[in-house]
Amino acid sequence: MMKRIKLRPGALAVAMALGATMVFPVAAPAEGQQDEVNALKEQMRVLMKKLEDLTKKQESQEKKQDQIEKQVSSAPASGGGGGDRLDKILKGFYGVMDASIDDTTKGMGGMTASHFPSGPTPGSFTQGGLKPGPVGRMGWMPQLSTNKSGFGYRGDHMIGDSDVKFIYQFETAVSITATPGLSGSYTSQSNTARGLVGFGDTFIGLKQGDWGSLKFGTTYTPYKKATDRLNPFSGMLGDYAVVMGNSGGDNRVEFGTRQDHSIWWESNKYNGFSADVLYSPGQNRTYDNVVTSAGSPDCNGGNIPGSGNLPMNCDDGGFNNSFSTALKYESQKFYATAAYELHQGVNRNSDGIGANNQWYSAPTPAQAAFIDSSNPLYGPTTVFGVNGGTPPYINDIGNEWAVKLGAQYKFDFGLTVSGIVERLRRDIPAALEFQNERSRDGSWLALTQTLSPKDELSVGWAHAGATPGDPGGQHNYDPTRGADTADMYTVAYKRQLDKQLFWYFNAATTVNHGNAHYDLGAGGRGVTTDCHDGTNSPTAGSLVTDGTSNGPTTWGGCHLIGVSTGLHFKF
Repeated sequence: MMKRIKLRPGALAVAMALGATMVFPVAAPAEGQQDEVNALKEQMRVLMKKLEDLTKKQESQEKKQDQIEKQVSSAPASGGGGGDRLDKILKGFYGVMDASIDDTTKGMGGMTASHFPSGPTPGSFTQGGLKPGPVGRMGWMPQLSTNKSGFGYRGDHMIGDSDVKFIYQFETAVSITATPGLSGSYTSQSNTARGLVGFGDTFIGLKQGDWGSLKFGTTYTPYKKATDRLNPFSGMLGDYAVVMGNSGGDNRVEFGTRQDHSIWWESNKYNGFSADVLYSPGQNRTYDNVVTSAGSPDCNGGNIPGSGNLPMNCDDGGFNNSFSTALKYESQKFYATAAYELHQGVNRNSDGIGANNQWYSAPTPAQAAFIDSSNPLYGPTTVFGVNGGTPPYINDIGNEWAVKLGAQYKFDFGLTVSGIVERLRRDIPAALEFQNERSRDGSWLALTQTLSPKDELSVGWAHAGATPGDPGGQHNYDPTRGADTADMYTVAYKRQLDKQLFWYFNAATTVNHGNAHYDLGAGGRGVTTDCHDGTNSPTAGSLVTDGTSNGPTTWGGCHLIGVSTGLHFKF
């Protein structure tokens, strides 16, 4: 602001007097000129009086201006000016950008196929079968991946003179290392499109100071979010979602995904305690949940219709209603949570397709009642059946639920210890338990040590316990190998470059036992490494060369290894 120049009355009068003497030189008036001099003096007096009044008026205006400037300079930042409103709008934006360079191997060297002749006797199988081993490039392969990147905007609006706010948020994914498009890979497909507004936690709702927030939209469930802070490997190859919440041991994380068309309540924190509750109606008119939910592009299980080999059906995990809740407690150093989630009527009829399990050849009467032997596409007289393929189930539908306890403690010397115990269950008739790979227990342990204000080192171990059965969908399924279990080990080093940016290095390995097929990188990475080979046979006749399916074949017991380095930026 320019400094104002103030002319005081005395200085102005002196200036006028000096000007007058310069214009009218002072001299002894001649006789006869006295009247003119007196008239001039009177004019000067009147002029000085007007100047004095004008000066007083100017000083009054300057005092008022000074008061206004003081009020503006002392006003708070949220005073409501145009600049303040723009600043508030800009603060509503947030986001994450993460990209990495990976090198991974599937660890399938030396594996051979196993196929079973008629007869339910365990061990009555032949090695070799219709193809000698995994097809494609199964060794080390470099790849670039975009990991849980996106941006969003959130804001609120006070409703009238009440104490209730209207709240809103929308998010979208950002693809850094590949062109945006439909989600999925050569082993999983989805109709959802990354890069569109709404691909993320998106909602509207109401918030009140005492009662918390009520929201409507799409979100990660309370079950998933309750233990996010216990996962220092989020978005990395060694993300704990490789095992935790993952009932199938593949790329999908059944109890770690977003739920469409949801309504949920988030409480305030009271003496360290808080709770979240979510309900998502299935919005499905079919009795067996074989179609997409109304208003959603995908099946409720997180895939497209037909992904389980049954055309246009949501029989590879489609479900009806879901319910999720979490109770949390937090203090300065300690955090604990208990969480539960239920999926009603999960349809897994496609687990029978291409099964390599000896029980399909000679099922008991109770088991046979669930097998769709007359299916016109996959029955015993079809091309698929003649070449050893098995038909789907008729009513392999049951509730699936998960419960977990998690805790975290931060020691004064910079060590943070996190742990979870989890139980996953699928409730189905006893006749189908022989193929139940969804029921198991699991655990997670992570240690993070702060090495300096900018450096930290984390190690983690996830364990998947034994399942009661296995569908036998793996090309090398062998019931004599023992229980299906898995262990994932991971280590990560992070270097903080500034408050918003860090560099990381991560190494991880998943060791599958028995016929288990857990992967690396599940839970939101752009690129995962799983136990599928590179079989790509688009025609039915190709079943002669594969025997279990037309697409990429799963090989149980694979030993995945990977290393990754990347940058993570948050704003």
